[in-house]
Amino acid sequence: MSQLQIEKIVASGVKLTPMMEQYHSIKLNYREHILFFRMGDFYEVFFEDAQNTTRLLNIALTHRGKIGDNPIPMAGIPHHAAATYIDRITAHGMKVAICEQVQDPKEAKGIVQRAVTQVVSPGIPYDLDKSDSTQTHYIVSTYTQDGEYFAMALDFTTGAFKGYQVKTFEDLLEKVRVLSPKEFITYLGQWDDHAEMETLLTHMGTLVTHLSQEYFDPKYTEIFTEKLIPTFKRDQVIQENALTLAPIGALAYYICSTQSLEEFTHVHPFSLVSETGFMKVTVPTLTGLEILPKSRESYSESLLGFMDKTKTALGSRMLKEVFTTPLTDAKAITQRQSVVRYFLDQDEKLIETREELSTIRDLERILAKVATNKANAGDLLNISKSVEVFTALSETLSDLPINIFAALKKKELKSLQELRATIEKTINDEIGANLDKGNLIKDGAHPERDRLAKLSQNASGELLALEQRYRDETGIPKLKIKSNNVAGYFIEVSKTHTDKVPASFMRRQTLVNSERYMTEELSEFEKEMVMAKERLEKLEREIFKAIIAEVSEKTPLIRTLASTLADLDILQSFAWIARSEDFNCPELSSEVKEVKLEGAWHPLIKSAIKDQFVCHDLNLNNDAYFGLITGPNMAGKTTVMREVAIIQLLTQIGSFVPAAAAKVSLCDYLFSRLGASDDILKGQSTFMVEMAETAEIIRHASERSLIILDEVGRGTSTYDGLSIAWALVEHFIEKTKSICLFATHYHELIELANNYPQAKNLTVETMNKNGNVQFLYRLIEQAASQSFGIYVAKLAGIPDDVLKRSQQILGTMEKNHNSTDGLLTKSEKASKADEQQLDFFSIETIAQVPEHLKKVEDELSSLDLNNLTPLQALNKLNELQGQVRQ
Repeated sequence: MSQLQIEKIVASGVKLTPMMEQYHSIKLNYREHILFFRMGDFYEVFFEDAQNTTRLLNIALTHRGKIGDNPIPMAGIPHHAAATYIDRITAHGMKVAICEQVQDPKEAKGIVQRAVTQVVSPGIPYDLDKSDSTQTHYIVSTYTQDGEYFAMALDFTTGAFKGYQVKTFEDLLEKVRVLSPKEFITYLGQWDDHAEMETLLTHMGTLVTHLSQEYFDPKYTEIFTEKLIPTFKRDQVIQENALTLAPIGALAYYICSTQSLEEFTHVHPFSLVSETGFMKVTVPTLTGLEILPKSRESYSESLLGFMDKTKTALGSRMLKEVFTTPLTDAKAITQRQSVVRYFLDQDEKLIETREELSTIRDLERILAKVATNKANAGDLLNISKSVEVFTALSETLSDLPINIFAALKKKELKSLQELRATIEKTINDEIGANLDKGNLIKDGAHPERDRLAKLSQNASGELLALEQRYRDETGIPKLKIKSNNVAGYFIEVSKTHTDKVPASFMRRQTLVNSERYMTEELSEFEKEMVMAKERLEKLEREIFKAIIAEVSEKTPLIRTLASTLADLDILQSFAWIARSEDFNCPELSSEVKEVKLEGAWHPLIKSAIKDQFVCHDLNLNNDAYFGLITGPNMAGKTTVMREVAIIQLLTQIGSFVPAAAAKVSLCDYLFSRLGASDDILKGQSTFMVEMAETAEIIRHASERSLIILDEVGRGTSTYDGLSIAWALVEHFIEKTKSICLFATHYHELIELANNYPQAKNLTVETMNKNGNVQFLYRLIEQAASQSFGIYVAKLAGIPDDVLKRSQQILGTMEKNHNSTDGLLTKSEKASKADEQQLDFFSIETIAQVPEHLKKVEDELSSLDLNNLTPLQALNKLNELQGQVRQ
């Protein structure tokens, strides 16, 4: 039964039960959500929500009551297990509204009051402890005005809050790609003129939430953001760019409407991320080079996964950001390198640092739990442990070449150490996360708490003493004092001894074999025990909340501590990789263009095949900056290009690199076009995607860029592809002047490279012995002699008859200078002629060719184009053009 059907039934005058009327009134405000309606120890879902929930979770569907003549579908979820079920629902891109009982049932006159206290979505997980701590959960809103584009991002699970300002829609798409949001806030029609945004969000599996356009108004920044986020400085944001207030306001309104909190103390101060100081590299480039994983499942197969030897969730999340923002500041790079070298030189300190960091929990998410009233005793103990580790490491690593711990001033660290002392003195480290079970606070931490705890602890002894006294006074040897949740305390006497019960015993209940009694003394004892227990639990909660308030007040300091530990974790991870994989420190070149590598390798491939990997040398510089790589498939051309890009990126994030020696200049942009792929979502072919990406490289590349191109032009006909590749090589050498590695099977380009001193012919060495090809994998400065494609086909298992025919065709075409003459029968030739595609530029000849042009026509017809170099063809064309103009 749909929500619309229910509303029609209600509108017709059908009477609802009070509980169902309450449910219906709340559901009207959450039509697009699954409403979890708290009923005692269960969350219950009704109607269409119940049907969707049982389908998604594979649980039983039942019914409760009727609405009119229609049974009400219903399903129940145990409260204690709700987190698992809710996360499974949101994983399907749906939202869950949590409706809690907000009134003590004992105080309710009629139906207990309920209200939605939280909305859970892919962007705001229900249980932070169970969500993937290595993943970000950005909620993004975007905006454009006056030719400027903005993307605002908030990760509610960690408090990260930042924005980007870019000049083009394509750049905006790239920022959204980098952020990979779980949820995207927009209004209807915002990006109707740019279908690529919807395509991208669909491809990433991002949940799109529509708000009214009115919320994209700066006034909502003032109403919600300044009220909820203590760190938000409106004047500072206006000074940077007032237009950012619109998407920030929408983001703040959305968060406010889903979370019933007075403040979000864990949210970081907002800032626009500067684009200066970083090498630009797009997500498609990073995934194409397998630097970033294409999916969560391929994480371990990516360079990021290989390099991630961090010991904390803080460091692991930060590492991805480091990979997407390589530095262009030589000083900052060398500072990171100096810390890596420090750890390599002091192995014991590296091991000790890793051991200490392994005890750190996810401080950012703990702060989010503190802000959302979900923190437990274990979270406080983890904060205390983090302060202890920070203090210890700041002393152990006091001789670091850069003072990474200086982000926290001595006074601030002392303040956190005082917080740690309070937690250690107060919180019992032997209890679980439940605040309502008592024993939360240590003995000696609070005098009144100790008194109440002593009363509770002594209760059992006093009860046994009272029981024994009653036995002695009555002469009933098996008299017992018992209790349960319904009756409370009572005295139980078997039927055989009821005649000995004194008049002071008041009968409470008659059972088959016994009678239950109460005395005034026992009643007073019960009241005192219940009150003591309640007061103890209440007092312990108050003490706990006081510490939480102190943590909340010191959130900025804890956030700084967390950021420092994340930075340290990343640098020790770089050192651990360098130590275990024999990476070396690259030298930064002051030249505009230089890539000089000795004994370089691809880290993932070498890790897989060990000593079988053949390392490479490469030297490109201001004088010779273009490398044309030819050679057979499977020889390792693509591996060489990938490792060059990897070394460049690792250098600029401050890591050591997989090479015996490396000297590289700093790049402003890393471009890569590797592999073949259709863009099915855009309806673009492999060749179209290739050309679009190549055009993007031409538009943005400078002489300080690094360009990696593989097999450009292969997606069309041979001569079209060769022409495009030829022109691109000329453009990159003469105009862009970037360091460029250009792999191709067009061997005609070898001559072009020979004519430019700025270019080098490179190949991966092979040896052909008696028809058997051996791949030597060594990169050498010369052109490839042939491609060995048929040999590779043989290795792949192509049948012998196909290989034999291929060899015959190859021999004929080489003999005829690539002509297909002699390959087809007469009938096949006739058919071929009939089906031949028309020249796009040809037109039917209407006028007769003048006499003086016939010589030109005859000369054109007699030309053997297969034996002309491109340069000879251009000269001949110039000569014939002159004859036509005479």
